[in-house]
Amino acid sequence: MFDFPALLRKTVPAIVLIAALAVSALLLGCGGGNTPESAVNKYFDAWQSGDWEAFKGAVVPQKLTEDQEALAEEKFKQVKVKVDGLAMSTEYDKDDSSKASVVLTDGKITWTAKILGETQTDVEDIKKEEKEFRTYNVIKVDGVWYVDTKLG
Repeated sequence: MFDFPALLRKTVPAIVLIAALAVSALLLGCGGGNTPESAVNKYFDAWQSGDWEAFKGAVVPQKLTEDQEALAEEKFKQVKVKVDGLAMSTEYDKDDSSKASVVLTDGKITWTAKILGETQTDVEDIKKEEKEFRTYNVIKVDGVWYVDTKLG
């Protein structure tokens, strides 16, 4: 079987981090509010809906040049994401209350991208993935939680 998630992590990690992909609040189990888990839900909502502006708003604020942003947006558009039944838990940093890790504990993520001219799709069962590949670091900036990843 083609190991699409490993390929993405090794060859285009920025895409995965722009990780990398809207489901209704019911599908995501989105509880709303301003929590580490709501930050990850917003991240996947934006990715799944293809909403670049919402996606930028879900990751830690950063300054990009116009060219850097255009490249990051292009990478974002290359990988389509569909999530189903995501469940997660939060592990707070013991030494810094503005940092946490959100670990996906259940659900499925379908990744679709064109690689070398061919559309590749892989369905990832969260329970079968190693913890490091289903963990999203989040950070609180000015009272708001964001996924801690770089665009581009």
